[in-house]
Amino acid sequence: MQNNKKNSGMTKFESAVRNTPDIAAGYKKGIQAFGANSSCVQVDDTRKLEGSVDIDKCTRDIYPDKSRWDYALGYDEKAYFIEVHPASTSDVATMIAKSKWLKEWLKEKAKDLEVLKANDNYYWLATGKIKILPKSRQYRMLMENKILLRSKFKLPLE
Repeated sequence: MQNNKKNSGMTKFESAVRNTPDIAAGYKKGIQAFGANSSCVQVDDTRKLEGSVDIDKCTRDIYPDKSRWDYALGYDEKAYFIEVHPASTSDVATMIAKSKWLKEWLKEKAKDLEVLKANDNYYWLATGKIKILPKSRQYRMLMENKILLRSKFKLPLE
């Protein structure tokens, strides 16, 4: 048995997802929850991959009018929160709203998942070209909200 699994055979990430009623049925092995977006995620050591969940899909009917975050990914006993979205200056307010919803949802509804959070950052993976300049006001707003903009997501983080 791998060292990142509990006695039940579940990883910490899988256990956290399954213990969160809003997303309990959404756990997927590997990066399967990313579906068509799975090419955006790369991992060096697939043995450390603990699974994924499409938070947006699982919570769509529960919070239909909210700006929901896309995915959580478990890797090496940590959870990473990833949004796949076009990246232009007009999308920044939407991304900030999504991150605020996620922070509140983790605090109120997904405490087991929140405990596994790898760091204070949220990851925005751009679909297509990034149209936000690093010295722009919008980029600074993302940094203030701990949203890191990337074209790919690779673990371990570089």
